[in-house]
Amino acid sequence: MAHEVHRCYFISSIRLTDQAEQLGEISGLVARLSRDAEVERDTQERVSRILADVRLEGLDAVLRYTEIFDGLSLDSSRLRVPAEDLAKSLADLRASDPDLILALESLIANVRRFAQGQRNCVSDLNLNLPGGGTVGERWVALSRVGLYIPGGRAFYPSTLAMTVIPAQVAGVRRIVAVTPPKGEGPDPLVLATAALLGLEEIYTLGGAQAIAWLAFGEPAVDLIAGPGNRFVAEAKRQLQGRCGIDSVAGPTELLIIADGCADAAILAEDMLAQAEHDPDAAAVLISEDQALLDQVALELEGRVAASPRRTILEQSLPAHGLLICASRKQAIAFAQEWAPEHLELAVGDPEAWAPFLTTAGALFLGPSSGEAFGDYGAGPNHVLPTSRTARYSSPLGVATFLKRQSLIQLNPADAASMAPWVQRLAQAEGLYHHAMSAEHRVERRHRGR
Repeated sequence: MAHEVHRCYFISSIRLTDQAEQLGEISGLVARLSRDAEVERDTQERVSRILADVRLEGLDAVLRYTEIFDGLSLDSSRLRVPAEDLAKSLADLRASDPDLILALESLIANVRRFAQGQRNCVSDLNLNLPGGGTVGERWVALSRVGLYIPGGRAFYPSTLAMTVIPAQVAGVRRIVAVTPPKGEGPDPLVLATAALLGLEEIYTLGGAQAIAWLAFGEPAVDLIAGPGNRFVAEAKRQLQGRCGIDSVAGPTELLIIADGCADAAILAEDMLAQAEHDPDAAAVLISEDQALLDQVALELEGRVAASPRRTILEQSLPAHGLLICASRKQAIAFAQEWAPEHLELAVGDPEAWAPFLTTAGALFLGPSSGEAFGDYGAGPNHVLPTSRTARYSSPLGVATFLKRQSLIQLNPADAASMAPWVQRLAQAEGLYHHAMSAEHRVERRHRGR
């Protein structure tokens, strides 16, 4: 078993044994970071009921669940935010906080520049056939997408930008955003950011019922994207097939791999930057240097005590915070097994590590590359797969809102040359009319002569 050393009252400090992989210690630590199974089952059942009700009853069920969960009775005719409210919020923000406007514009410019670069890298394929025909594929934008903009504990204008911009650059015709309602009305910053982005359609609906409405209601979207709480994530998971989803984006995760050159104070702040998101957020530091880990533990203790986010930190760090002393090989094995949302390489030679670290959602290379810069607009998207889905899922991006479409254009000569082996394969599979379909084209070509 991993040896556990308690040096800080709210975070576990662990030293892996030399036989950690053989003894299953790494898998055990990954399992320790997973969410409570009983809570997950309860979430699945509750979300399943909500989706079924919205599917049968439509907006009436959405409004009923909004009253139950948010304590708000909404007017169905006033769910969509009027264009004049968007414009007014932007004008008010320009007057009251021009520095915030400049910050938002910098974020938007960087994210749009990166998204445009992604779009430019997506190219159609066209291959010539010997008979003069062609085969290929093209990328086409989805018609309608729904975007979930979190707004429960806090609103993140950065997330609004991260979800809207790739859809716009992809060329999506209709973008429908939803954000949780508030008793005092929509957050003016939500509206100002939407106006700054040119987003025209935003509705004050939240939770699993909002996700259900996007899929079953009037928007009937092709894909739903954006992060949310466990109910939102579960609703997206259950709707996969009815519509597409970007990924199952649950509570945030950070793994830092550090060497003796790293700054303990910076490492502590990076861990706190993740842990402050949510009581379920996970922040893990792994290093061969036990002295560094001890320093970080001391930094965490002092910084948590003085933090205005102390209440959340004292929930997330005991539940999902770890300091792990391990070898380089073990660090790589742990990172690959956990597949964290964010992976910082606070080491002197990040390029030497990167080739071995393929499962994380996003890599931050070098001590200067703090995850906070990724959250606030360095360029790549901060909506990333979590809960080990980064093993096979990608960050949100322009390609999320595109699909590939195959193209086949055969000339008579191509059909004639393919027909014999197409017929033979169809016969081998017992598909008579497939074989006849190929044969008739050859016969028609001969008759045409």
